[in-house]
Amino acid sequence: MKLSLVRSGLLLVWLMACLAGAAQPATTPAPQADMAAIMHPDSCRFIVETLAADSFMGRYAGSPQATRAAMFIAKELEKAGCKPVPRTDSFLIPFRFMTPKGNHQCYNVVGVIPGKAKAGELVLFSAHYDHVGTLSTNDYRSFMREKGKPEKGDTIYNGANDNASGISALIALARYFAKTGPHERTLVFIAFSAEEEGLHGSKALSLRMDLESVVAMINMDMVGVPMSATNRNPIITGGSLSDLQKILNDRLYEAAPEYGKYFFRKDNFPAEGLFTRSDNYPFAVKGVPAHTIMASSPRNRYYHSLNDEPGTIDYHLIAHIARAIALASRGLADGSDTPSRINKNLLR
Repeated sequence: MKLSLVRSGLLLVWLMACLAGAAQPATTPAPQADMAAIMHPDSCRFIVETLAADSFMGRYAGSPQATRAAMFIAKELEKAGCKPVPRTDSFLIPFRFMTPKGNHQCYNVVGVIPGKAKAGELVLFSAHYDHVGTLSTNDYRSFMREKGKPEKGDTIYNGANDNASGISALIALARYFAKTGPHERTLVFIAFSAEEEGLHGSKALSLRMDLESVVAMINMDMVGVPMSATNRNPIITGGSLSDLQKILNDRLYEAAPEYGKYFFRKDNFPAEGLFTRSDNYPFAVKGVPAHTIMASSPRNRYYHSLNDEPGTIDYHLIAHIARAIALASRGLADGSDTPSRINKNLLR
């Protein structure tokens, strides 16, 4: 098993060289895509309701249900138009991590839309798909009080907002960019596992990639519940560490002024350390302009609650944010926008 993991790691390092050196076929201009149809609330609902169903048992990292979730996401990325990592013919990239409960076999899910003139430059879109499982596996129970009012006998942390919502946005973005591509840069769509256990999936992948080739990373976490009834703007964590937030806001306003000049707001929860708590962080500490987009407060009453169910999700919000990210990141995809790198010394 260790040999297969090493090979998978090397294949991901080779990804940049393979794509950079591959001759791209001549293409005709992509047809205009119906963004509203591609990123529809109903398609977001389908993804969330599937992943947050009781049958997936809270998608605890390393569980059979988490592996089933990975396989489902892989199929959805393939249907969206993504390709597997070159030379692997698989969307599933295995890794292992240790906890006091044992040695866990997990899978990150990776889909690729190869680029053209700048194919060796990567733009990453990501979200984690794992959650905390059930009452018997939830490692947070000892210090987190249940803030919801779960049904009697409910033992499953379904993780609809955290983070089936982010996966639904990820798949919506893959559909959109596949319909409007190919683009100048290579676009990589990643569903991480073991985020809840300590960012193990993103740490494993960050060690196997040539991060100098990664132009930017947009991670999505908890985008299905707004901050409040009157505040539906998402935040970007660690926004002051690079100019990615400014680029996204500027491009979005150019493309769709109805979103306003500052749709992506600054993180107003600095004491929560959100920048270091999601899958952007292992990439950011290597200098990648990697940030997380969140719509929900970390103090949301459904956070790590048995009540984080599909019925609590605002599917119009997920679609709205996914469309904004798509419009805002067009310059990243076509090669006209290159964010500043994060100063690694500031994160030590």
